[in-house]
Amino acid sequence: MTTYTKWMISLVSLMLAITALVIWLIQDRFFKSDEISIQEASQKVESLYGGTVESFEQKNAIFYMAIKRNNQLYNLQMDAETGVVLKVNKTGEENDTEQTASLKTIDEIRALIKSLNKGTIQSITLQNQDDKQQYIVEISDNQALKTIVVHAQTGEILSEKIQEQNATESNNPVIITSEKAKQIALSQLRGSIEYVVYKESSDGGYYLVEVDGEDNEAVFQIHAVSGKVLSVTPNYDSDDDDSDESDDNAEENEDNDENDDDD
Repeated sequence: MTTYTKWMISLVSLMLAITALVIWLIQDRFFKSDEISIQEASQKVESLYGGTVESFEQKNAIFYMAIKRNNQLYNLQMDAETGVVLKVNKTGEENDTEQTASLKTIDEIRALIKSLNKGTIQSITLQNQDDKQQYIVEISDNQALKTIVVHAQTGEILSEKIQEQNATESNNPVIITSEKAKQIALSQLRGSIEYVVYKESSDGGYYLVEVDGEDNEAVFQIHAVSGKVLSVTPNYDSDDDDSDESDDNAEENEDNDENDDDD
């Protein structure tokens, strides 16, 4: 091997070494991991939110912390490299969607009430009460209107109350009785009384009387002093199994009529 060849090999080796050194320096400068320590992350969180870190866990490049502040526990997620807080929420908030999804449907509540033989369902309404969701079910039974409160998740009966049927005579002696209100309603629509309820108002109060007629149902609002019919509202919401049977019978009659025509 000549001296020139040896010199060229040495030069190439030196250049390769310099190139490798430059590449290492560039990677160390621009791609060096700047991941903060657990202690730094805790100090930053406590400084930002004024609480104390109760627990700490790292998964991949995310810090998961539980922070206690004003006797309330919060869950926090922080980027382990940048120190940016990604998410903060009170303990239990993540379950809100699951709780909403687990609410019983109106059909489930309807089936539950039917199984208890409480009466005829007039209406079912979902409402919030003190941050708790519950169903308000109105049921007619023995000419009385009951209000049943049902837990929207468990289906537990929370309360059951019969709405007032008669006006208190001591308050206003000229107010008509519930029996009179029934007679007035039946004079407008022949049928059977589903329920009668008295409601107080500034002009003397009124009765709500539902009549189940042969072909339809209606709720009559009757002035408790004059006996005047203030309004008539058709009732399409009541849970009447007989209506389904009537529809089936009607369909059967139509089929029979068609068969007679063919003959």
